[in-house]
Amino acid sequence: MTIKRILSNELIKGSIILSIMFNIFNFLNFLFQFFMARLLGPADYSVLAVLMAFLYFVAIPSESIQTLMTKYSAKFNSQRKIGEINYLLKRVFSKGLLIALGVFIISIPFTYAFSYFLGINFLVFLLTSLMIFSIPLLPASRGVMQGIKKFNTLGFNMVSEATIKLAISIGLVFIGFGVYGAMIGVILGTISAFALSLIPLKRIINSKKEAVNTSKIYSYSMPILFSLLAVFLVQSIDVILAKRFFDPVIAGQYAVVNLAGKIIFFATVAISKTMLPLSSENFENNNEYNTKKIFYRALIMVVGICLIISAIYALFPSKIIQLLFGSQYIDASHILLNMSLAFTFISLANIILIYGISINKSVKLSFLIIFVVIEIGLLWGFHQNIYMYSLAMIASSLLLLIGSLFVLLRKNSNFTISQY
Repeated sequence: MTIKRILSNELIKGSIILSIMFNIFNFLNFLFQFFMARLLGPADYSVLAVLMAFLYFVAIPSESIQTLMTKYSAKFNSQRKIGEINYLLKRVFSKGLLIALGVFIISIPFTYAFSYFLGINFLVFLLTSLMIFSIPLLPASRGVMQGIKKFNTLGFNMVSEATIKLAISIGLVFIGFGVYGAMIGVILGTISAFALSLIPLKRIINSKKEAVNTSKIYSYSMPILFSLLAVFLVQSIDVILAKRFFDPVIAGQYAVVNLAGKIIFFATVAISKTMLPLSSENFENNNEYNTKKIFYRALIMVVGICLIISAIYALFPSKIIQLLFGSQYIDASHILLNMSLAFTFISLANIILIYGISINKSVKLSFLIIFVVIEIGLLWGFHQNIYMYSLAMIASSLLLLIGSLFVLLRKNSNFTISQY
């Protein structure tokens, strides 16, 4: 297969484009963590790690909205129904902001209780909670860009967000704002990215709206939400509970190694984001062969990336941690390989579940509850030290992978996207 023929494949070409932009995005996010870990120190960084884990929970409905918008934008774009994309986009904006306001108000007492439970200042938690308002905005506009296959524009928007966040956070932390400065940078980076995301969607936003029956679309969002909840919770709960189980220094060290493990997940996200609109479009066109071929190629690419990074982690664990985060975190480097295995399983589960979403596989609430309860039980039962704790993380991630295979392989009578 020639290079020209390889690059003509939409999955490979789109994955390369998004992978380059995602790698820049992830590198900038790594620089954010790198500078925050060094400027704040282990104790304060453990606080930031919990707040960032909280943002992973915010990212769950955000990712659900982006995935939903991607799937339907791909469908409507293939039918040249631009007005329906415009209607759906503005509907999500308006209705989502009202829901976000309600959630923010209701969450205040829970935020207070959570901050007390973890020994973290309530005001910094409240500041972080403002990110709830970003849930229906930036993910919706990015989902449209992804659905109409504007991968270059999507990547540029993400890089812009990370750059602004990095610059503002470093400046504010450096002059003494501490964890507050880091979170202000995150918020301002998100606001800026949303403003920029509207520019390439001008043609869609200015088009004549065509009403869409959204009842089935919203019901379809539940399998997406439960799938992404399972993936994000499994990779985030351990950092939160580590803050409770271990002293601040050890919790900060664990958070850093967890972050190094997440590099594997972040490195494969571009593949799943490229696969989704392509497999959805082929599925809607009843092209089962191409749909499966896209999935198998994506799966092979994910496996290859996971194996390469895991091998590097296995060979140079202490050198990697010292190089990336500094010598004050090196005591936790012995669990780096364990974390790489855990995030390999999570990455595989993610690509399988995203493919399941593209072909309308149903995921029930019980799927989410089972894995969250099992993970909390394992982490609670094996927190004697961070090595045992990391083994519990491996077991939780492996069970998630097995569960994702069950979702993909079992038959269901879930509605199809054409029934909305």
